[in-house]
Amino acid sequence: MRYSASPFRSYWSFHAPGVALGLLLVILLSTGCGHIQMATSRQAARLLGTLWWMSPNDLNRPITAWQTELDQLEALGIRVMVLNGSFVGETPPPGTPDPMEAFFAEADRRGLSIYLDTLSAPNWWTLTDSAPEIARARNRVEALAHRYGNHPSFTGWYIPYELYVMWDAPAELITTLYRDISAACKQVSPAKPVMISPFFILDQAGYLGSFRWASPAEYQQFWTTLLPQTRVDIVALQDSGEHLSCYTLSERRPFLAAMKAACESAHKKFWINIEVGELGVESLSAYTNRFGYKTHVNDPKTAPAWRAVAPDKLRQKIELAGDYTDTAISWGYQQFIRPSLGPEAEHLHELYRSMLMTRRSYMEPKP
Repeated sequence: MRYSASPFRSYWSFHAPGVALGLLLVILLSTGCGHIQMATSRQAARLLGTLWWMSPNDLNRPITAWQTELDQLEALGIRVMVLNGSFVGETPPPGTPDPMEAFFAEADRRGLSIYLDTLSAPNWWTLTDSAPEIARARNRVEALAHRYGNHPSFTGWYIPYELYVMWDAPAELITTLYRDISAACKQVSPAKPVMISPFFILDQAGYLGSFRWASPAEYQQFWTTLLPQTRVDIVALQDSGEHLSCYTLSERRPFLAAMKAACESAHKKFWINIEVGELGVESLSAYTNRFGYKTHVNDPKTAPAWRAVAPDKLRQKIELAGDYTDTAISWGYQQFIRPSLGPEAEHLHELYRSMLMTRRSYMEPKP
């Protein structure tokens, strides 16, 4: 996932496979990042799903190609796909079948679970009137439900306003958007769960941007107040920090705990979005020396530093998630791990599969 220079995100800005997004941040000390630490949990979350940006090329691929792709996902235990992008649900030319029908038929056959994206306006956090955006989302939900509602694999909705904490008028805006759009989803399809995937920021000193920082206590209070006002069912918190590989796993814990507490208070399911793409840097100072002070992680100049998370670090991230939830999805598979990207990704996919297969609890439902 890519995001804009704002601390609020939109999948509309998700672009190149070589550049990552999705974000869950850890406490960032002004002295920089520490070393990766081993997780000490005795259990692990199930790695259940992945986000997938559905491109025109995806829509136009033959079903045999999708079968190969889905086989490779299922080899990692992934049976949930969150489909992002405006191309899903586009009206095909006259006389042309909807390519999503073949995809859904295959997903039905496999018993997969598919979540569809309600989309978001560009720079949605700057809106002064939420009504047009709510009407747009409601129309999309109604259209997608009408078109694909007969497929048993169509499981739920994903509302893609990705954010951290908002204050004053923007806080009122996101409350209204989450409240009214989740209500529209429930009005159209009461039984389908609604998912969101927020993040948190650890850059307390503002090295990577001029964002207002919130402590874990403020973060918990914000979400404890917001979530009960919505019909959201699942909060899949992004786990990677600002993607910097030097962030330790232990630095993430206060925000994981804060969101878990907020979800429990609001009676929402708490999942974790384990990101498998990262920006390889040894420290925060190394990042700023290389890319510049206040350079955002999605700046094109950072592209050469992006990489896949190593299998052992993925294991640690899954175990960390297990301290807070039994269910995880992921971001970054499509951008870094899918075998069709080339020999390096194919090898990494096999390493992931091997690691996950030797720890079956990472792939199987909890009793």
